[in-house]
Amino acid sequence: MIKKVLIIYLAAFLALPPVALADQTEEVIVPDYTVIPVEAGDTVPFDGVLLSLDAAAKVLSEKRFTDAECELRLEYELQLQREDYELQLNYKDIEIQSWGDKYESMMILKTAENDRLTDLVTNQKPAAGPLLVALGFGIGTLTSLGIFALSTEIVK
Repeated sequence: MIKKVLIIYLAAFLALPPVALADQTEEVIVPDYTVIPVEAGDTVPFDGVLLSLDAAAKVLSEKRFTDAECELRLEYELQLQREDYELQLNYKDIEIQSWGDKYESMMILKTAENDRLTDLVTNQKPAAGPLLVALGFGIGTLTSLGIFALSTEIVK
């Protein structure tokens, strides 16, 4: 992406001719960007960099494939993010399913325990303990009343 922006910036910068402002009196020299074929041993009328035909072809082909390389890199990064997102979604789905299974298991256990306790309560015979306590209270009360009645009869 940075290469793309840099290429566009350089192309726009190099494509525009230099502009002189109104207050400048100097004459601006426009560089000559003509392509001059050079043979071995010729002198060149400028300072600069000389590229062979292979080097020039390489520079042009690299420029041509920069967009494709950028698109491939972008597609690769998007695919990585997509797969990471799908992995997180799958993990959450598995987590939700496990919580659901755990809930169902707990409900089955609770239902079984409730059934067991209900059967235990309904099938149990009444205990004799409360009956014996009530009988003992009744006998004790009658005995106390009898003794009280006898003692009041004796005093009269």
